[in-house]
Amino acid sequence: MRVAIAGGVTGGHLFPALCVGEALQKAGAQVLYLGTRHGLEARLSLPFPALLLEMSGLRPAARRPWRLPFTLWLTIRAAKRALLQFNAELLFCTGGYSSLPVALAMRILHKPIVLLEPDAFPGRVNRWLARFAQRVCLNFEEAAAHFPRHSKTIRTGLPVRPEVCRQEVSTEQARTQFGLLPDRFTILVIGGSQGAQSLNETVLNTVQHIPSNEIQWLHITGEAHYEMVRGTADRLALNGNYRPLPFLEAERIGLAYRAADAAVARGGAGTITELALNALPAILVPYPYAAGGHQRYNCQVMVQRGAALMIEQHELSPERLTRALLTLRDCPQRRREMSQRAREWAIPDATERVLEVLFSLRSDMSDSPR
Repeated sequence: MRVAIAGGVTGGHLFPALCVGEALQKAGAQVLYLGTRHGLEARLSLPFPALLLEMSGLRPAARRPWRLPFTLWLTIRAAKRALLQFNAELLFCTGGYSSLPVALAMRILHKPIVLLEPDAFPGRVNRWLARFAQRVCLNFEEAAAHFPRHSKTIRTGLPVRPEVCRQEVSTEQARTQFGLLPDRFTILVIGGSQGAQSLNETVLNTVQHIPSNEIQWLHITGEAHYEMVRGTADRLALNGNYRPLPFLEAERIGLAYRAADAAVARGGAGTITELALNALPAILVPYPYAAGGHQRYNCQVMVQRGAALMIEQHELSPERLTRALLTLRDCPQRRREMSQRAREWAIPDATERVLEVLFSLRSDMSDSPR
């Protein structure tokens, strides 16, 4: 089977695409990834053949009404040429504006399209493309209500890197890896790439509110904010119970999840899914400027399921965060209940389920009369 994959720019769209692409290769399929020259995919070494197209004119900040149709036409033409040369039988899209011209090119070629929707409230591109798609794979079952009624939705979960789950490592061993005390209540903070600064600043102020012998912190700040956070921590002499880190690769983030008793994080679908797979109780702070407010929808679903607490950005303060953290620390039973709810929602074999959808569709195509 020859599968083209589209969807990138940010990690939320790119990483599920990479997971599925690598699994397809292992299953014997040929893969071609179609992405952008300005996205995250251009800065990484991709594990399969890739063609990066010029799509800078499609970026929201760069769109011009008088130029957009021509830019889109040029990109569709380039994508169509690549799909024909590759002889793609199927297109797998993870959403975002970079997948739009590739999906439209595949539509022109009358070839099947499978979408993956990571969020509880689908992105605009996926909502529009669903009318052409043969299948729509969902991470949140709540997303189904926002697609056209005829859409063939199926909940597969969100494919994530297997290294983010390190169940073979004990909590004490994981904490030792980061220079943390093995027996102290530990909070993992994941700032995220968007809107990390305000969350980072609140966390730094919160660290000062809580005595250092009560809680220890592992704080992933994001590379752009690390020097500022580390400098502030040094000036305030917070380093006894506080460990800031700029970024962690998949295996190390798996260790960080194992080291934590609870997490403070934004509401991206990838982060929420990884937290749930690790059964971590979470305090979620949705990024208020995320496209379509999708992070807020994600967080609300997890709160309704009893797997998380939510603090809106405009309500976030050191005092409010301190109360929430101490509530979790002092209520082991509540943490256990939240962990159980998260575990019940998570789908550990999401990648395999997506592959099952792709191969079953290919089988249906082979069986249908020509």
